[in-house]
Amino acid sequence: MKNPAFFRGTHRRSRYFEGWYFKCISADRKHALAFIPGMAVDPDGERHAFVQVIDAARGKTWYFRYPYAAFQAEKDRFSVAIADNAFSAEGLSVNLRDDVTIQGQLVFSNSKPYPVSRLNPSIMGPFYFIPFMECYHAIIHLTHDIRGMIELDGQVLDFTGGTGYIEKDYGRSFPRTYIWIQASHFDSSDASFVFSRARIPFMGSEFPGFFAYFSNFAGLSYRFATYNRAKLADWQVDQASGSCSGKLAGRSATLLFSAQMSGGGVLRAPIEGQMDREIVESIGAEVTVTLYDKQDNLLFAGTSSQAGMEISL
Repeated sequence: MKNPAFFRGTHRRSRYFEGWYFKCISADRKHALAFIPGMAVDPDGERHAFVQVIDAARGKTWYFRYPYAAFQAEKDRFSVAIADNAFSAEGLSVNLRDDVTIQGQLVFSNSKPYPVSRLNPSIMGPFYFIPFMECYHAIIHLTHDIRGMIELDGQVLDFTGGTGYIEKDYGRSFPRTYIWIQASHFDSSDASFVFSRARIPFMGSEFPGFFAYFSNFAGLSYRFATYNRAKLADWQVDQASGSCSGKLAGRSATLLFSAQMSGGGVLRAPIEGQMDREIVESIGAEVTVTLYDKQDNLLFAGTSSQAGMEISL
């Protein structure tokens, strides 16, 4: 079973993308950056590599485009290089120059990977094994510690003592409509929460599917998903205000959540391998999570700032 973090697009000739998402939050939470290295092949077979960057403090995003020849990826481990930029499970180094200069190196340690098994190799569960899905999603690190600095147009941003998150998407296109939330910085304790809901094309039709995962890294871990018969109730979403909320009911726990975007920047997303779609992502969203067991005993309650969030309807 190939690790979902590894590069998969070597033999893809058209209509394909692959990208990794690195979110980095400083210890004082004043700095929040996300780096998205990747590659794309359009319907005509034209390839290119890219690195996208989100700066939450400025509300800005940048798209650095490279010839595909600048893209390199290891076959048997998670290691990606694009020109002078390198990304792996152990850290990243960037030397990005255009109308902005972004340079620096971050080292990751004490990582907490998403738990996988042969039957559940990713958050997608059994859908991971279906060969014709539009988009595949994988969580690589739920959290890790960061050491290092990034210089952004002459301003030094210190990320030492901060925390990060890594995930990945690959396939043909992002879902036509979807919501995505990722939160790690809870006020009450160390925890991680990920949620996504999308319209999923399947054999000529489509259906609404969702997955969610919560862990406090101290004995509480719950997965809620369409494929494990969990239910999403009291669902509300408003793209105009950038808010959503819902109730996840599983076999052994119930999780209530609400999320509110704050600011955001425009990213490029794939449509049939073309990076032409524009989506708005915030990495300064506020997410509140409350978790109960089946006897209504409170297991966790907390609010996270600097959460990642996208609503595309």
